[in-house]
Amino acid sequence: MPTENQRLYKLDNLKLLLIFLVVLGHVADLYAETSQATGYLRYIIYTFHMPLFLFVSGLVGKRSVRERRYSHIATYFGLYIFIKILNFAANWATAGVLPKVTVFADRGEPWYAFCLFAFGFITICVDKLKPAYVLILSVLLACLAGYDKTVGDLLCLSRIIVFYPFYYLGYCLEPQKVCAFFSKKRLIPIALLILAAGVTATILLYDRFDDFRNLKFIFTARNAYQTVLKYHEFGFAHRLLCYTVSMLVGGAFFALVPKRRLGFLTKIGARSVQIYALQRVMLILYFRLLNKPFHLEGYFTSKLILYELLVSLGVTAVCALPIWNPLFNAIMRPFRQEKTE
Repeated sequence: MPTENQRLYKLDNLKLLLIFLVVLGHVADLYAETSQATGYLRYIIYTFHMPLFLFVSGLVGKRSVRERRYSHIATYFGLYIFIKILNFAANWATAGVLPKVTVFADRGEPWYAFCLFAFGFITICVDKLKPAYVLILSVLLACLAGYDKTVGDLLCLSRIIVFYPFYYLGYCLEPQKVCAFFSKKRLIPIALLILAAGVTATILLYDRFDDFRNLKFIFTARNAYQTVLKYHEFGFAHRLLCYTVSMLVGGAFFALVPKRRLGFLTKIGARSVQIYALQRVMLILYFRLLNKPFHLEGYFTSKLILYELLVSLGVTAVCALPIWNPLFNAIMRPFRQEKTE
C-alpha cells in the first residue's frame, strides 16, 4: 500500500463522498416514492455513485491483479459472506422471523464485494489482451445482456457484466495521472455546468417521461430492459446513454473533490470498506428500533432532505469509528502482510 507521503488524498476524499452517497441513497430509498425531492436526489445519486466507486476500485486495486495475489482477491468473497451474515442477523433480530437465505444471489449491498471478487479473477484472465478490445467487448456484452431476462441477481451476474467496464477502465489507468487530470482547475466550471444540466434535466423530465424515470433501474445494473422500459427494443441505446451520463456526472464529481488532505475526513474515506459493510446493519437498527416511536412521515415532511442528510452523516460516522478497524483488518488481510487503514 502507498505510504503516507505517497497517498493520493483526492482518491480518499472521493471515496468519502461516494460512501456517504451510498448511505444517503439507501436512506432516500425509504422516502423516494412519497417525496418528489427525495426521488430526484436518489435518481441523481444512482446515475454515478457505483460506477465511479468501481472505477476507483479498479484504479487502486491493480497491484493484486498484476501480481496475481489470489489470496488478496479472495478476501472480497470473505467480505461478501461476512456482510450477508451480518445483514441476516440484523434482519432476524429486528423482524423476529428468519429472512430468506440466498448464498449466491444478492440484490443488496453485498453484491459490491462479490463483484470485486469476480472482477479480480476476470481481469487476470484478460490481462494479456489489448485493453481497447476488452473495453469494447465488455461494453457490447453489457448492452446485449439487458435483453436476456435470465441474467439477473444469481451470482450477481447482471451487475458483474454491466459494471465491469468501469472497473476495467480504472484498472487500465494510472492513479497519479488520473488524479492529476481531474485536479486541473479549468475542469471546475465544466463540472459545475454538467451537474447543473443533470439536476435540471432530472427536474424537468423525471415526471414527464416514463423511460427517463425508469432509467434509474438501468443505472442499478440488475434489470432486463423488457421489465423496466416502455421502448425496451432500444435498450442498447439506453445502456449507452446511462454509461455516458455515469462518466460525465462521475467525472464532474471527481473534478470537484479536493486533492489536499482534509484531516480526519480524508482518513474516513480510507475506511470506506468498513462503512460499506456496516451501514445497512446500522440503518436496519435505526429504522426498525430507534425510529419506531416517531411518525417521521408527518413530522419531517417539510424537512425531509435535511433529516436524510443527518441520518446518513450519523450512520457514516458510526461505521467509520476506529473501534471497527481490528475486525476489518482480520477480514481483509488474513493472508496479507500490510494493514488496511
